Amino acid sequence: MIINIIKSKVGRYGLGILLIYFLVSLFLVRISKSSNSRALKNSTSFLTKPLSFALPSSSDQTEDENTQDLLSVLAMTVEVESITPTVEASGMVDFMEKVDVYSKVPGRIEKTYFKEGEDVSQGQKLFKMETMPLELELLKQESTMESSRSQVKLAREKYFKAKGNVLGRIQEHEKTISIQEKARQEYEKAKVSFVGIEEIYNAGGFSREEFENAKLNLNSKETAYQLAERDVEIRSIGLTDKDILRNNHKIPETKEERIKILEEINSLIEKAEWEVAEGVLKAHEAQVNSTKMMLKESLVFSPLNGVVAKQFKNEGEILSSSGPGQHVLSVINVRQVFAVLNIPESESIDLKKGMRVSFTADVHKDQKFSGVVQLVSPVIDQKSHTVEIKALVDNKAKLLKPGMFIRANITTGQEKPTIRIPSTAVLLNENGSTGIVCLVRDGKGYRNEVKLGPQSEGKIIVTEGLSNGDTILLERISQIRDGVSVNPLFDKR
Repeated sequence: MIINIIKSKVGRYGLGILLIYFLVSLFLVRISKSSNSRALKNSTSFLTKPLSFALPSSSDQTEDENTQDLLSVLAMTVEVESITPTVEASGMVDFMEKVDVYSKVPGRIEKTYFKEGEDVSQGQKLFKMETMPLELELLKQESTMESSRSQVKLAREKYFKAKGNVLGRIQEHEKTISIQEKARQEYEKAKVSFVGIEEIYNAGGFSREEFENAKLNLNSKETAYQLAERDVEIRSIGLTDKDILRNNHKIPETKEERIKILEEINSLIEKAEWEVAEGVLKAHEAQVNSTKMMLKESLVFSPLNGVVAKQFKNEGEILSSSGPGQHVLSVINVRQVFAVLNIPESESIDLKKGMRVSFTADVHKDQKFSGVVQLVSPVIDQKSHTVEIKALVDNKAKLLKPGMFIRANITTGQEKPTIRIPSTAVLLNENGSTGIVCLVRDGKGYRNEVKLGPQSEGKIIVTEGLSNGDTILLERISQIRDGVSVNPLFDKR
């Protein structure tokens, strides 16, 4: 029968009208729910009475409206509290001083005076290198040095002897000049005498033999004069004005100055030999002193007060040099350590040297440690955008060991009134420095922008946008529109 009605024309029209009525009714119900018009709500209720079996009743709508108007949400009252501004960070413990101890003397480790992990004091013996090869080398060098010292003495004596000989040479030179002058005079006299004899001989007054004897005497005097001249030339080598000028000296005005200059220029070779001998002696002395220093350095002492952190070489092992991989042990100072922290650059602006740092180590959770900032790095790490700081910490009890993980708070200022709210009560903007909170006024929620500061322990500081006594919602912030009625439920925790 139902199929026959559907197939009939009247039946189809009737079904179409019912479908349109049903759809219009649904549309009116939805509009009335979102509208505050009471007339619209009443009209909708009247028109949809025939469909009350399928649509919510007016009482149900009223119930829904009341539920919407009284949306229950967790809330809190904003209170101003006195807070000391701090920056939170994590980091690690690092040693203040570390020294890798080498030996300046290559060779075999003869003896060690330490054990790994034990305390050592500055100046304490650590190890000793084998010294026999150096001691033998020192004996050879000292022998060579003594020989060089004898050479210096000999060269020095030769120098002073050469200077002393100059005065004798000057006297000999003056003597040869006198002999030359005498020989010249005798030669001149012989020439005059020979001229007279020659005239008389030509006149027949002298015999041929007498003439030849006179001529022979003249030649003898001439030869003696020439030999005297040559002797003067030989004796004057190094003693003339030319020699003085050639050695970059001025012609002296007095005899004493001349003698000094002549002594100097006539003993240059001996002086150079003396200087060379002294240079060789100094070189040998340097070798001896170097070997003695190496013998002294063969015994190695601790450069600081600390702990032997690691032993790399044992007795009997060979050290080829003091280069990489040749250190014998590492000594670290653990009586004072550094707390090394990496602070985000946005929070590093107020950090200064001298600020207090308090921290805990994961392995000593019940104990608090403190230190003072010694270094704020002037460079920001480009990868992590953090600033490294180092705080000096007393560690006399040696509870802190390099490499320990720590969690720290850095006090950056004096105690001041501050508003802190749970981080979940804020919708952060993209820049992270501002956000949205939901204020409750007259039973309705309103979105409000705030400026934010650092956050820690699940709470965030609000610098602007909230006042003492304000009520804010703690949840469903993104779902609430301005003006929505809410029922704030205050968290008692």
